[in-house]
Amino acid sequence: MLKVIPAAELARNLDPILKALEESGTTLIIKHDEQPAALLLRFDAYVAMLATMDYSGWERWIEEVRRAFPKSAFAPPRRPKSVVPAFIDPADIGYAPQFGQLGSSAGRRRLAEELSGMGIQLNEQQLAAVYPLVLNLAERKRVLYAEDLKLAVDEALGRAAPGRFSLRDFQVSSESGVSSSAKVSVLDGGELKTGTASGNGTLDAVFRAIQQIAGVAAELEDFSLASATQGSDALAEAVVTLSRGSDVVIGRAVSLDVVEAAANAYVNALNWLISPQQNLTGSAAASQRQK
Repeated sequence: MLKVIPAAELARNLDPILKALEESGTTLIIKHDEQPAALLLRFDAYVAMLATMDYSGWERWIEEVRRAFPKSAFAPPRRPKSVVPAFIDPADIGYAPQFGQLGSSAGRRRLAEELSGMGIQLNEQQLAAVYPLVLNLAERKRVLYAEDLKLAVDEALGRAAPGRFSLRDFQVSSESGVSSSAKVSVLDGGELKTGTASGNGTLDAVFRAIQQIAGVAAELEDFSLASATQGSDALAEAVVTLSRGSDVVIGRAVSLDVVEAAANAYVNALNWLISPQQNLTGSAAASQRQK
C-alpha cells in the first residue's frame, strides 16, 4: 500500500510513523513542495525485491507513484539488454534426418569441439554417453544452445553412473477439481517396480508413487522448477531437496518434459539420500570378508 505524507508530518510524528511502517509494511512517499522527496519502506521488503529482481513488482509500484505524482517523470529499473545467444545447428553435430543422417563421426567430433570450447573435456567413454542424449535433444529442438549441451553433459554423465533407483516410465492423470493420479515404474537395483498414488497435483502424485516404490522415509523439503535454456522448447530444470533425520540432499534433473524432470530429480535425490547407507553396508561387508 502506498501512502503520501508531507515532510512536516514526518518531522512531527517520526516515531509512530516508523512503528506503523514496521507493522503494516506500507510504503511512504515523503513529499516536499508537492514533489516526492524521500521514500520510506521496510528494509526487508526492499532487500527482497532487489534479491529477486522482481521487475513486475517495481513496475506496479512505479505506476502507483505516477498516479500520486502525475506531473513527475518516473521509470522502472532498466531490464538487462536482450542478447541473442549463439546457437548450434543440429546438422552440425550430425543430426539431419532429411538426409537420413541421425549421427555421424564428424558430428561427434564437432560436439567434442563445441564442449571443449566451453571448457568441458570428455574422454571417449564420456563422449559416447553424452552424444546420444544430445542427438535426442536435437530431435525435439529446432536449435541447440550452449546451455543445452552443458545440461546434457550433466545429465548423461549422471546416467553413466546410476544409483540404486532409476526412472523407467510414468503415466499421469489430471483433471480440474479432481485429485491427480500417477503410475510410475522405477528400476530398483535392476528390478522393475511399479507404484500408483494420488496427490494434490500431478507432481505430488508422482512423488508419492516414487516414494511408495522406494520405501524410503524421506521428507520433501523444497522443490523448484525453472526453464534452464532458451526458447519455447526450453529444457526444464527440476531441483528436489529431501531430508531424512539430519541428512539433507539435493537431486537435480533436466528434460523437455517438466514432469519427467521433476520425477528424475526426485529419484536422483533418493539415490543421494541412501548412498551413505550403501557405502556403510559395503564397508561392513568388506570388513566381514577380511575377518
